[in-house]
Amino acid sequence: MNQIYLLFLFCCSVLYSQEEQKSIVVLFNSKEFALSSEAEGTLTDFFSDETLVITSISIEGFCDDIGSTENNLILSTNRAQSVANYLKKEFNLNCNSILGKGELPLTNISSVDESRKNNRKAVLEITFSKSSEENIVSNKDSENHYKNYKTFSDKLVVGDKIIIKNLLFKGSLTIFENPEEAIIELEKIVVYLNENPNTTIEIQGHVCCIGSAHSDAHDRFSGKNNLSHTRAQKIFDYLIEKGISPNRMTHMGYGRKFPIPGGIESDNKRVEILITKV
Repeated sequence: MNQIYLLFLFCCSVLYSQEEQKSIVVLFNSKEFALSSEAEGTLTDFFSDETLVITSISIEGFCDDIGSTENNLILSTNRAQSVANYLKKEFNLNCNSILGKGELPLTNISSVDESRKNNRKAVLEITFSKSSEENIVSNKDSENHYKNYKTFSDKLVVGDKIIIKNLLFKGSLTIFENPEEAIIELEKIVVYLNENPNTTIEIQGHVCCIGSAHSDAHDRFSGKNNLSHTRAQKIFDYLIEKGISPNRMTHMGYGRKFPIPGGIESDNKRVEILITKV
């Protein structure tokens, strides 16, 4: 019994040791609390990583020493809230703590402007774990890794696969990065199915950047490791809205079971259409 208990403790220690912490600083313009494009880019670069499972986020907002203490406290709070709102809107992430800390004193008297610039900020403290990427290999020099795929302009037969190009999702979400481009691609499926009323399909979701210890990537909406499934479901639901009968479609998430041979790892974040009947 003691051996089993020790093994349990060891497994728990390994699990918790996988958690990491990171600080991110975003700067604001004087007297403003709206995020700049640069600040949004900083946040997006980190939080769009699909290997992340976020445990907690705390945000503190700060100001320079210009203005009254009362106004600076309000401004610093608005800055922290602005970051929290962006994370919720773009990545469906909730923050554990959102605080305005008011003004910071000057730290460099010889360069007052620079010191004040650096004090107009919000600081994020993030705790997260990250999927192992062991055994993930990408070959960027390999060519023709799409040679086995067809397009909707080809004469399609059972077993043919079409990869939906320009269908990119935001990290760990079922939200399209570029909705306009995504709709253009999805409309090609609608047109094809309307022109071929006897054809049935399977919508297949895939993800990138997870190791063998994970069957699928984390979906921040569902809170589960089922991202490839929920992305396939998203396409399924869209086609139903466009009048395609659900009896002509199935959908399935395959995680990272079938990476594109010789492809770039990020290309594995994809949705494919399998022709099941013509």
